[in-house]
Amino acid sequence: MESKVIKVLIVDFKQDNILKIKEAFSAIPDTTYDISWLQVDESILKKAEEEKFDVILLSYELPGMNGLEILAGLQYKELSGPVIMLADAIDEEFAPQAMRDGAYDYVVREKGFEKGLLVIIHNALNAFHALKEKERLQKEIAAKKSELEAANRKLQQLDKIKSDFVSNVAHEFRTPLTIIKGNVDLVNKGGLGSVAPAQKEMLDGAINIVNRLSRLVNDLLDISKIESGKMELKKEPVDINTIIEENLVTFDKAIKDKKQRLQKDLAKDIPRINADEDKVTQVFVNLLSNAMKYTPESGQISIKTVNLEKEIMVEVTDTGEGVAPDNLDKIFDKFTRVTAEKKEGTGLGLPIVKDIVNLHNGRIWVKSELGKGSQFYFTLPK
Repeated sequence: MESKVIKVLIVDFKQDNILKIKEAFSAIPDTTYDISWLQVDESILKKAEEEKFDVILLSYELPGMNGLEILAGLQYKELSGPVIMLADAIDEEFAPQAMRDGAYDYVVREKGFEKGLLVIIHNALNAFHALKEKERLQKEIAAKKSELEAANRKLQQLDKIKSDFVSNVAHEFRTPLTIIKGNVDLVNKGGLGSVAPAQKEMLDGAINIVNRLSRLVNDLLDISKIESGKMELKKEPVDINTIIEENLVTFDKAIKDKKQRLQKDLAKDIPRINADEDKVTQVFVNLLSNAMKYTPESGQISIKTVNLEKEIMVEVTDTGEGVAPDNLDKIFDKFTRVTAEKKEGTGLGLPIVKDIVNLHNGRIWVKSELGKGSQFYFTLPK
């Protein structure tokens, strides 16, 4: 096995001290101590910096100065190892100051001090290298953090560019779609003359397409407002049961046309809450529309409200195809559809619902099982 070499610089001008240390170090197996010592006319700071010693043994008492002065200068050098102070017993009171100034340890030169010096050097080397490794890791972490922050700023800029682009495009679509729908409606209702059955069928189809495109545009605008922090809530006292009842009337024909069964259980003790009525309506309508979309004919949709201690809770349950466990955590992600069946839409409905609920400081979650349907829950604070 190759012998380990440790470079040691002894800053002491008393030859008997140097000889004692050299003799003690020469008896250590598997480790070679390459010992250097300072000549009177050599610059201590220059030698310590240029030759990169593993450990420096610095005497407190030096001709014309004390070791603490040298220690102070060494703190500004890039050292390769720790500094250990040496002193005679009469100078022992220097030790606290030496430790504060950067020494890793100190040794009082009493009889046999050179034997204990080996253990102190070993411990100081371990402490020094541990500190340097910690500093290296901290610098590496700081550099990685800086890189991540720069990358994050870039992503935020790109995200803003994307959001601005989506918003601008959606706004550009909105006005032409409104004009197209108005013109088609006018023709469909006979405003420009009688309309044959075949013509009416085509015009009805065109209106349905325009309505679908309008919904997509509105979804994109909502997402853009949410991402830019521009969606504002117009809060007022609202009755969640009333919102549900009014919208169930609107959907009644569509539910019956699909031969779906509707069950409702609205708690009578639900208090009015402070919320944005239009936005809460949007949340409920989206969940109800999804329930209708994924529930087969003769399936059941259930609506329930519950008065909790600090919140009101709405539950919308369907008997549709359900969602696989692996996809449940993706169901509120933007532009993500977790069902294999192709459905119309942007995949933005549930993310918008989640953001609206969050803006109200509420909660939303889902439970589902493949083949047995899904249960969506949301709460709003009282």
